[in-house]
Amino acid sequence: MAVFIDYLDSLPQFIAEGVVSLISTAAAGLIIAFVATFYLKKRDERTRVAGVVLEKRVNCGQEILFYLERLSYHRQMYSDKEQEWYELLQSYDLTLPHGRLLQYSDVFSSYDQFQDFFKGLEETITRNKLWMDKKVRFHLSLMQGYFAQINAYLLAMTRIPLPEDKQLSDEEFKELASILLLQIGITLDHEVNGLLAHLETLIVDSVYKLHLKRPRKSLTRNGMFNMDMIRIAKTLERKTLWGTNKEKYFALLLSQICAYKSVDLSESDFENMIKSVFAEA
Repeated sequence: MAVFIDYLDSLPQFIAEGVVSLISTAAAGLIIAFVATFYLKKRDERTRVAGVVLEKRVNCGQEILFYLERLSYHRQMYSDKEQEWYELLQSYDLTLPHGRLLQYSDVFSSYDQFQDFFKGLEETITRNKLWMDKKVRFHLSLMQGYFAQINAYLLAMTRIPLPEDKQLSDEEFKELASILLLQIGITLDHEVNGLLAHLETLIVDSVYKLHLKRPRKSLTRNGMFNMDMIRIAKTLERKTLWGTNKEKYFALLLSQICAYKSVDLSESDFENMIKSVFAEA
């Protein structure tokens, strides 16, 4: 270094200044090139990751929507009980979104079909939730909770204190559960369609407005006792037809069981039993 400095001193001043300027320019260029290369590599890596996430998100969204298309396949009730059911559901002040046309999603056609759909929904969500953004995951958890509550409602039949000679057999339980499911599907048809439509919107937004930032907290943390799950529970309880009309549905359940098993209850016993079952639920 000292030899190089002595060499510069021996040169004319304008040549020495030119050499120093050239060296400074080259050093600055190397630094800029290093920084630019670093950020370009980082951007390329981010672009590559974004491409992978986008591909996974599109595939997962397609799989979820394809599975939930089962909710879009509708049937209409054609039987001699159509008028009887219309009057029954109307007497409990339950929603009839299509008026006298008793339409329902095919997944509510029978107890076995609903169980198959519900189990498959849980498996589909578990398999794909890693690649979904927070809004989609929240709404999927909301839908999962929605159908879980309907399933719990059906299981409440096994807790009805019927006389010993009037207990439901397994076959009777499935038959009655299928009837109740069909009635639930009719009254909640518009809401179920709305949940599906909103999910489609969220999935499309999650693809076209791709955000790579992942939520740091799981929806199932702390044994599912956390702010997200509390928010889901409150939404189901206060902002859905199922939650706000739950007591009416339990009254319908009890009346159907009594009619099915020919059990006569006084009005006070009927009300007390509803309160008992509703409190347990």
